[in-house]
Amino acid sequence: MTPNELELPESRWVDLRGPVHYLEWPGPGGAPAFVCLHGLGGSLLNWALVAPGLAERGRVLAVDLAGFGLTPPAGRRTSVGANWKLLHEFLRTVEVGPAILVGNSMGGMIAMIEAAHAPERVHALVLADAVFPRTARLDGQFRPRTSLLFAIYNSRRVGLRVLNRIAERLGPEGLVREALRVSAADPGSIDPRLVQAIVELTATRNTFEHAGPAFIEAAQSIFQAQVRPAKFRALVRAISAPTLVVHGALDQLVPVGAAVAAAESHRNWKLVVFDDLGHVPQMEAPERFLGAVRTWLDDYLPADLRRDASDSSIA
Repeated sequence: MTPNELELPESRWVDLRGPVHYLEWPGPGGAPAFVCLHGLGGSLLNWALVAPGLAERGRVLAVDLAGFGLTPPAGRRTSVGANWKLLHEFLRTVEVGPAILVGNSMGGMIAMIEAAHAPERVHALVLADAVFPRTARLDGQFRPRTSLLFAIYNSRRVGLRVLNRIAERLGPEGLVREALRVSAADPGSIDPRLVQAIVELTATRNTFEHAGPAFIEAAQSIFQAQVRPAKFRALVRAISAPTLVVHGALDQLVPVGAAVAAAESHRNWKLVVFDDLGHVPQMEAPERFLGAVRTWLDDYLPADLRRDASDSSIA
């Protein structure tokens, strides 16, 4: 079984002070493009199940961030801030116009930074279990295991040692199985074609010397944003773009309370909580994820961002 069984489009590359890998699904003209951003340790494959559905409403571009997927660091940093700058240049270079940024986990964090700093480039946001600033809410507290892991990753030397030992012990299939166990409420619900494609990519990435250090640098930047959250909170408050927040109530990595708190602070943000899903709803229940996006596009966005429902349908 290969990634081709997912009927993926051909790989594309753009030079942004180094190669950047992305895929593109064509969509109807005149509509905002969707630019999809994966989370920590993920890749553009994380959007493979929903990209064709999104493309019924607009062009879709899914990006491998620097240090992840097939995009090498190539001398670039791999932190959240550095990958925000990469996104900013990507939007300018591929000329998508103001886009709907769709971000999962770390990708949602990067999308929010772009929306706050360059609102003219962002029509709207779709945030799937995005990393939000920590909150005092009881249901907004990170799990002790998650906090411990990020504290370990905050030491580059110790974090790399832990990552290398886990990779050696589990191998590609074991790594993916463990990642899905933590990320998904029901790992068995994820399309086996996608799981196999991720396993094959993981086997390839295990040969890249940059894979571990890139992960650690990105994890450290997420950890630091939570340790000193004042700047992150101000950035989220500054976002003016209409936003759909989709979150799994069973998310073990980003507490649902953080999403609720962020959504409550904006009048033009809509919150959808899936009670039975985890951290990657677009992989766990792609049709339900697309249904939430469809409803939002049809009923919540301003008229100039919507397409007539009779023209196309997401689900």
